Amino acid sequence: MTFNPLRERGIPLDRQLRSWRELAVTPVDPEHSDPYTRCRIITLNGIEVEAILFSHQMARHAPSLELKQHLARVRYIEAQQQKAVNWLLPGLASVLETTIAYEQVAVDLTAWVARMEPDPYLKQAYQFGVLEDFDHLYRYANLYEMIEHRRAEKIVDGLTEVMPGRPTYLHHRDPIDNVRQSYDKDATAPISKLHALTIMSAEQQTMNFYMNVGPTYMEPIAR
Repeated sequence: MTFNPLRERGIPLDRQLRSWRELAVTPVDPEHSDPYTRCRIITLNGIEVEAILFSHQMARHAPSLELKQHLARVRYIEAQQQKAVNWLLPGLASVLETTIAYEQVAVDLTAWVARMEPDPYLKQAYQFGVLEDFDHLYRYANLYEMIEHRRAEKIVDGLTEVMPGRPTYLHHRDPIDNVRQSYDKDATAPISKLHALTIMSAEQQTMNFYMNVGPTYMEPIAR
């Protein structure tokens, strides 16, 4: 079964409001759920967060009060969706365990997109990035074993290989060298556009995560 958004009528916004009970979702069990379930939660949360941030940015530039009001209504529903998705993550997991899950998302999602991407230039950009994601996962796995005396292989359940990637010292490049060319909006395949938006949302959410949780580490080596 395929989903065609141009043919779907959608659900009216007033029928999408969630009660407190619907927002207080039951989190997944980290000991018995598939690691890819957690990966999907993290990925979808990043997409929901991007939708909200995009709406805020659009509202700042919208000249019409009526348009701002429409955006506010849609954004309220999207904010509820984001909370329902994000709160599926278990509160039992340590920050470092969640960090490793984020890097599993980065490795497997970027590798899958690189494998499926039809545009050679975009494929190369994803292949370049995934090498650093491998290194991030490897470094955090070492940190996890040093601090919590547990192995990251249990978190990723052997689905993602914990291995060195591009050496960390090579990550520090001139910022100009990290700027990529934009795809041609008229000629690029729709799947390529979806790939770019998905990876951008996931990486943006990872950036937000690290920018906020960094100070929560107590151990000096982790900080």
